[in-house]
Amino acid sequence: MSYVDPVWYVVADSIHARILKHGEHGLATITHLKSDDAKGMDAPRNGAYGKVIAEFLNKAVRAKEAPGIALAAPGEVMHQIREHLDVEARPLVVKVVEHDLTNTPDNMLAPHFDIPATGWPLAKER
Repeated sequence: MSYVDPVWYVVADSIHARILKHGEHGLATITHLKSDDAKGMDAPRNGAYGKVIAEFLNKAVRAKEAPGIALAAPGEVMHQIREHLDVEARPLVVKVVEHDLTNTPDNMLAPHFDIPATGWPLAKER
């Protein structure tokens, strides 16, 4: 029986983000988030885009779609995302990689997350 990795992987910078999941052939993008969802001229700099990403993840956690979250983003964007994660989503973060991996192809991302062979230890459902 093969292990199915339910964790959502987030790769973001100040203007791009994609959400990935493990498929048959490694990590694959399931959706893209657009920076124009963050309103205002200085949205990428004032934390609005990090908030857009966090709100997307918060909704997924509330809907029980994301039992774990691995984040990869440069420092400031990572801070913005983590700052806006809900109390329910924060303990589900299994990995934090403070690097910009947005230009890394899907099939080359897995090694950056150091995914355990037995899978991530996930929080028990309440």
